[in-house]
Amino acid sequence: MKKELLQRYFVAGSQNFPDLTLAEYEERVALIMKSGITAYQFREKNPDLSTDEKQELAIRLREKARELDVPFIVDDDVALALAVEADGIHVGQDDMPIADVVKRIAGQMIVGLSVRNETEMVAAQSVAGLDYLGVGPVFATTTKADAAAPLGLKGLATALNANTKQLPTVAIGGIKLEDLPALQQAGVDGVAVISLLSEARNVRAVINDMKEKWGML
Repeated sequence: MKKELLQRYFVAGSQNFPDLTLAEYEERVALIMKSGITAYQFREKNPDLSTDEKQELAIRLREKARELDVPFIVDDDVALALAVEADGIHVGQDDMPIADVVKRIAGQMIVGLSVRNETEMVAAQSVAGLDYLGVGPVFATTTKADAAAPLGLKGLATALNANTKQLPTVAIGGIKLEDLPALQQAGVDGVAVISLLSEARNVRAVINDMKEKWGML
């Protein structure tokens, strides 16, 4: 995959917009897509949505992503990713085994895997069919209740040094605007954010700041 797709990677579900109705959430995600993100991960954890409602929501957002040429990636749920013809699937270490994911996808879409430390980074090097790695949490985060201990910049650098296959990498976990220069210097290809954009009062301004701090015009 093109590393540029990881530069401004937005991860969210309706649970990250608790003050919005479902329709308002869809409008907000569409605005965030229009404002300059490079990929969107559909990570829907709202327990009030049925399986059918979740799929219908994914289809609507996938259509909007296609319209705006934003890669649409589904978190964890391979069956849903295939059903909605997503551009990618992302799984964690505690989700379906990555070898099984790659086998089911069979080259139909992008495959991403989360790694939380140097050991998992080393293990990921032997997995065929991976397109990118999400590395983190780099900093403490409140948007994922079961998040691992934060790596910090030093731990991130150690993990990246073990990326011998030079797979594209995206940092995730508690990332703020002021962290971007240091993360770029550490060697990741982009940042995955949740609250930085879900809680932004002016999404376009924040995304413009992200571009500037990443050294882009």
